[in-house]
Amino acid sequence: MSIDKTPPHIRLDERNHVEKPFLGQLAGLGWKIIDLTDVKQTPAHTGRESFTEVILPAELRRQLRVINPWMEEDQVEEAVKQLTASFPSTNLLENNRHVFHLLLENTSVSENRKTGEKSPTVRFVDFNQRDNNSFVAVCQFKIRVLGTEHHIVPDIVLFVNGLPVVVVECKSPKVHDAIPEAIDQLMRYSEQRGAKGEGSAPLFYYNQFIVATCRQQAKFGTITTRTEKYFYRWADPYPRTVNDLSHGAGSPNDQQRLVAGMLDRDNLLDLIRTFTLFSVNDKGETIKIVGRYQQFRAVKLAVRRLLEGETPRERSGIIWHTQGSGKSLTMMFMVREMYRHATLSHWKVVFVTDRT
Repeated sequence: MSIDKTPPHIRLDERNHVEKPFLGQLAGLGWKIIDLTDVKQTPAHTGRESFTEVILPAELRRQLRVINPWMEEDQVEEAVKQLTASFPSTNLLENNRHVFHLLLENTSVSENRKTGEKSPTVRFVDFNQRDNNSFVAVCQFKIRVLGTEHHIVPDIVLFVNGLPVVVVECKSPKVHDAIPEAIDQLMRYSEQRGAKGEGSAPLFYYNQFIVATCRQQAKFGTITTRTEKYFYRWADPYPRTVNDLSHGAGSPNDQQRLVAGMLDRDNLLDLIRTFTLFSVNDKGETIKIVGRYQQFRAVKLAVRRLLEGETPRERSGIIWHTQGSGKSLTMMFMVREMYRHATLSHWKVVFVTDRT
């Protein structure tokens, strides 16, 4: 287990110039902040019984009751077990995909005992009513490495209904190659560097994307993104504009843009439900993809035209892409977004491509 040998003044710089602004911006977006910096942690600080737990179990149970008010205590426990104790394998990607499908496709229990309905749907996330969900950011979330006495402490972990959907690694702007170093740290935490016993893969079973930031630069990827080349900026905080962000004489930094664009609570739910998918790349490898800012903005604006336009001309338009910027993914995301709306869900969509 490696020990953090970062000089104290660099750690302080990371704290004051990266972590604190990140948490402050999240608080402004409606997130509950639990800052455990300089706290002698116990599991109880985050409602856990042990540091081996990677979810916030009390939060999950509470929100299950909010979203599914008909559930009784034994049914809540049954649903919790489906998310925490029933994984298809020990493989990180397979288990991540399993959890993703549960979040989107839901689960069921035998009966709604109040109405008699058989096999009623149990939802872990309410994608239609944001305020039925909880959004908690924990700074310095301590987790025990299984089979050892060691712990990892990710800088910031973001929980939706008690599930750790985003992990953020912060680095001081003074660190050389700050973003590559943060990415390497995230790979260590998720045990993807080839060594066992240096991280907590179960934390990443629930992960939807990861973030590496040093404030001026901030990039996101997924558990299958292992090099900086495929980590991307989030340049446009749509539906906000850059002028909506608090900044000095210069432009907002990358971190401000990413937090406003990806971690706005409504946007985050949309990214999970509509703009995330698993695909097979040219090498035959399964990868997890989260849409980029230009795809998110284009789809949202195009669907708004379809919903609000009163004439064919007002409903039509062109989305222009550069080569390699994800045209096919934009089309897929747009169909998904259309099918969320009752007035568009019956439309037949035709894809015309120039590929053989």
